[in-house]
Amino acid sequence: MSWAGEAESANWMDTGREYTEKWHHQMQIRDAVGAPRLLTPYWMEPLLDLSVRAFPVSFAHTQAAEGTVASFEVDGETSGAWSVVRGETAWRVVRGRPVSPAALVRTATDDSWRILSNAVQTPGLRDRIEVTGDAALASVLLATRSVIL
Repeated sequence: MSWAGEAESANWMDTGREYTEKWHHQMQIRDAVGAPRLLTPYWMEPLLDLSVRAFPVSFAHTQAAEGTVASFEVDGETSGAWSVVRGETAWRVVRGRPVSPAALVRTATDDSWRILSNAVQTPGLRDRIEVTGDAALASVLLATRSVIL
């Protein structure tokens, strides 16, 4: 999965790619016809857990001190937080967030998938995203794309 920085992927990652592809097509159809969205934890948690694996790739060329944290928080029908942490040589993703990350992007469940899949043309999306802390780090989070459509 190029978006996750892998030259070769384990079988579970390939299965996850299939899941996210089918999930996104479902959401696009549901959006088009006004059907209920797949926003419950049963559907969203696997999608988000896989999607945030793109953060280290996005941050690969971002300079920061070791231990710097940028967090992505989702609130709503499915809630959770994921952080990208600067290690000694690279960035890595962890579940959760510290009390005071260097940057925090907070968004609603229905907007989280839109951000990570490049559906950013959704009317009013930018206005619904809450950003605190380091704007440069937050902009890297917001530029992350976990799906190649």
